[in-house]
Amino acid sequence: MDLEMVLNELSLRIPADNVQTAQHRMSDLVDTAREAAEFGVKPIIRTHSDFYNTVLAHNYSLSNWLVDKNVNRDEIRFILTAAKTPFLADIQNSEIEDKTILSDFSCEGEISEGLKIAYLLESLALSIKSDPQWDSHTIVLEATWLENDDTYDSDTLTVFHASNKEHIQRHIPWIQERLKTGVLDGVDLWNRREELFPTLLFCESVSPQIRSLEKTNPILRQVVNRLFALDKSCRSWVNGSYDLNQLSKASPESESRLRQFQQELTFKCPDGDKRIFSLHVRMTPGDWRLHFSTELGPGKIIIGYVGRKIQ
Repeated sequence: MDLEMVLNELSLRIPADNVQTAQHRMSDLVDTAREAAEFGVKPIIRTHSDFYNTVLAHNYSLSNWLVDKNVNRDEIRFILTAAKTPFLADIQNSEIEDKTILSDFSCEGEISEGLKIAYLLESLALSIKSDPQWDSHTIVLEATWLENDDTYDSDTLTVFHASNKEHIQRHIPWIQERLKTGVLDGVDLWNRREELFPTLLFCESVSPQIRSLEKTNPILRQVVNRLFALDKSCRSWVNGSYDLNQLSKASPESESRLRQFQQELTFKCPDGDKRIFSLHVRMTPGDWRLHFSTELGPGKIIIGYVGRKIQ
């Protein structure tokens, strides 16, 4: 999925004291987005459906700003070209729609759709500098989501964020890494697996699971990130047993689940042997899992399953 920008609608809640300050805020927003685009971020700003009715100052809305003769024409053209409403415009994917509906992301107690979408798409969140809390290169979110039919889970997450050009400068390594590890879709990921993850082996049953991931599916980026994390940890694993603490959200299956789902957790490996894949990493939010095995010893990890929680 392309690296885009998503506007934090919470930063639009506080109007400026006057029109001049409102114009400065919009100029800063455009400058920040342009700076990100200079380093390879796609010049698209996803925003909410009521974006053009945003009140920037008393009796001065975004619609007024767009026709204000005192505003730089290039800034106006940039916003008209870059803004994409609503947040999920042109993304028709049931997976992300489910995640959007079945989860809440809050920042200091305030629900934010924009910051949620930024996290799900692994995009750069943008804010107007309307409050000191947005003068930060990262934003901490509290996420709550429906794990199963009657079970909720929660986690603390971080989204990459910018409200000025200095924040973009701090994000250059992340932007470069995000662009370097980008894949077109699941088919591209599967075809490049040996190039991208040289220490990982994949069961053949994983092929359709990965290949079915569309470019607009936010799970694609999470799968890519988990595979890179596994590959990185495997490179440093030279002797002894594997250290599961190197990974985020990793654990073995419980004894009760191993007894109940032993057959479902058993997969045929590239060497022809069948193994039980107890170890797994979770993908947040939602119920997706990536199961792996370290039975081959240092230097190799087998990927056995990528999909929704086996149950």
